[in-house]
Amino acid sequence: MAAELKDHEEIRLSGIGVSPGIATAVIQLTGAGFEEPETRPIRPEDVPAEKERLQAALTRTREQIGELRKAIDETVGADHASIFDAHLLVLDDSSVLEEVMRGIDTRLINADSAYFSVMDRYMESLRKIADPYLRERAIDIEDVACRVLRNLRWPDGSAHGLRGLDFSKPSILAAHDMTPSDTVVLDRDRVVGFATEAGSTTS
Repeated sequence: MAAELKDHEEIRLSGIGVSPGIATAVIQLTGAGFEEPETRPIRPEDVPAEKERLQAALTRTREQIGELRKAIDETVGADHASIFDAHLLVLDDSSVLEEVMRGIDTRLINADSAYFSVMDRYMESLRKIADPYLRERAIDIEDVACRVLRNLRWPDGSAHGLRGLDFSKPSILAAHDMTPSDTVVLDRDRVVGFATEAGSTTS
């Protein structure tokens, strides 16, 4: 077990800067992102309800992505907003939906677990591609997958990747990674910077 840090003990971490400048503020840690949900066995008669849960989560996700795209288009420009077109293509991929539905049918598991299994396999395949740009596109799939899983867990549609963080004062976010849709909703008056363990300059 690592020893506890003493007050004001300094730790220096080096990395690749993607924007100029220096920022100082309180650090807030975000979650790991794409995390495996609990696998819950279901009865055959529960299959239709699980499929309905999935469809409802997909609908909420589609609406949220559409709202994000519109907001970014109006505030930053169409070039930046176009990334969400790729997100919609991932969300509406019929082969993914068919695989997930089949997983619910044949494995008799909850929609969360069936969806995670399929998306995790797709992301792992992309990460093995030699081209760094294409490999980084796994983050687009992860972004969509995280949003769908959150909407399955919190059906009111209010969930986001920064849920539970306190932005009452200027902060620097530290995370394993951050998805595009998480970064675009950051309050620039409160979040003065962020640092991630994963990703690269093409993220």
